[in-house]
Amino acid sequence: MSDEVKELWGPEAVRQGLIATLDLSVLHLLVCTSRDGHDIQSKPVTGCTSMLSGRAAAVSSGLNMKLEQLLKGTWRQKLRLRRMMALIDSVHGLLCSGRTATPRELYYRHVNLFPRQQLSDDLLKFLCQTLEVPRHYLRLVGTAKGLVRGHIRILEPRPGHEDIDSVWVDGMDPLEPRGHTISPISAHILKVETVAQKVFVVEKETVFHRLIDGGFLEKHKPCVLVTARGFPDVPTRYFLRQLRESCGSPCFYLLVDFDPSGLVIAATYGFGPEGGCWMQDDLRLRSSLPLICVGGVEGASNFGLNRRDVLPLTARDRAVGRGLQRRLEQIKGKDKDTDEIVEKYEEGLKHLLEVGLKYELDALDKLSEFIAHMVSSGAQER
Repeated sequence: MSDEVKELWGPEAVRQGLIATLDLSVLHLLVCTSRDGHDIQSKPVTGCTSMLSGRAAAVSSGLNMKLEQLLKGTWRQKLRLRRMMALIDSVHGLLCSGRTATPRELYYRHVNLFPRQQLSDDLLKFLCQTLEVPRHYLRLVGTAKGLVRGHIRILEPRPGHEDIDSVWVDGMDPLEPRGHTISPISAHILKVETVAQKVFVVEKETVFHRLIDGGFLEKHKPCVLVTARGFPDVPTRYFLRQLRESCGSPCFYLLVDFDPSGLVIAATYGFGPEGGCWMQDDLRLRSSLPLICVGGVEGASNFGLNRRDVLPLTARDRAVGRGLQRRLEQIKGKDKDTDEIVEKYEEGLKHLLEVGLKYELDALDKLSEFIAHMVSSGAQER
């Protein structure tokens, strides 16, 4: 068995290694709770340890140590251990069967252990961080959020069957006029082809559909429209990374509301989520350009913004804005290539907080003209 595992490579090797790691951790815990207290390297577990080498063995030791600490801790820590073992059992089943599940499915499977889903999500993040893998390696996927429409071809293989049942999808397919759903199962392994050098990442689904219905793609072809329908999800960010790496590094433009929450969404695409990620691949789009209207509300009035659509900032808006300011200060200076883009965020955020007025992108009557103007302005600055 171990010889077969050593000959594997790629995702299958990772899957087998994760199964062996979880097997070994459970055996380690059983040994710790036994009266005899046998050494974990004794004969019953040598089959598992032979599957692991180098980095995988170190990861296994780290998980063993954390589980043992919970076992010897307080009753709260033991409850955490019980919850962790329930999730490990579910993840182990997914890895062995090849099925996928959402974090919400795992929560409902163990709803008697978790008063709310946030607790199970936090433990899943802890498990991913300890195992040093992104969550799709554990066969965990989110619900489908992302949509794409434009001059692009997409190949979405089935995980484990990359060359079987794979069909190229046309991004302008008349059968999908409202956009093609980005699969959360295969977003990290899909292939894309496009000659488009402009990719517009839209915060809201309403703006996404408005641009499609208004003939934006035909007027500015070739180009691609993408939305995660709100806050960026991991599959959509994987899709954008694939676009960047496989299609000649097109220009990415971020279309968000002119408010602190919109700028946070744009910054998440550009610089990743705040506080970093739990051993996730680098999905940052550092060169992505947020389309922030110069002059804020006054500047946007040239593109059909009515005064009745202008709103004052709330206390929460200001708190979010100050948090983003602190984050931008930490990012600034680390990468010379992104400093100019960080300055755009800072200028827009400063104006937003000083004037105290915000607006939504939907409120612009001349939205296409606004985008064309901002893109041409950004091209001249670059």
